[in-house]
Amino acid sequence: MATERSVVEVKARCKPLLGQLPLVEFVQQSGSPTAAYTIIFSETNSKELAKAGRWLAVLKRDFPQEYNSVIFSLKLSHANEARLKGESS
Repeated sequence: MATERSVVEVKARCKPLLGQLPLVEFVQQSGSPTAAYTIIFSETNSKELAKAGRWLAVLKRDFPQEYNSVIFSLKLSHANEARLKGESS
């Protein structure tokens, strides 16, 4: 019997990956949680990040509205950081 994970638990498990937009983009392009794990592990050689990527892909599959909200927030945050760096140069 499969265990159903709450959205809060899934989001907590993908947190280590969320600061790394290029790795998040691999998850966006992946077709499954297993594919996300494989791609991220091959790029980073980090089981921790690969597992976090798999959980982000689970969020994408099982909770698409939450996933879209997380991705939107990440991209907005990344854009704001880039803008602030440009202003301080």
